[in-house]
Amino acid sequence: MGHRLWAWAEDPRPALLRFYLDDLLCLPLLLTVTLFLMRFLYGPQVRFSVYHVGFVVVYVSLAFEVFLPLFMPRYTGDFLDVQLYAAGGWIFYRFLNK
Repeated sequence: MGHRLWAWAEDPRPALLRFYLDDLLCLPLLLTVTLFLMRFLYGPQVRFSVYHVGFVVVYVSLAFEVFLPLFMPRYTGDFLDVQLYAAGGWIFYRFLNK
């Protein structure tokens, strides 16, 4: 949230934060909310397997880096974004999926 407030205030930020922090934080935030909802519905024993997290990494990567850039000029495909989605998936699986 601090990152978004910083962007909203239009303060100068380093290029790495400005262009890539959202991609790194996307999957940990998305998967944490999803895990919360799954636990609400099915109980506290729910955990995501490495296959679940891997599927989400591939799905988000294809959606935002392959398909959306084909149909909407606002989006651009970037391989570094895919690597950051994978790193975010790993961060979720390693530290948040407990």
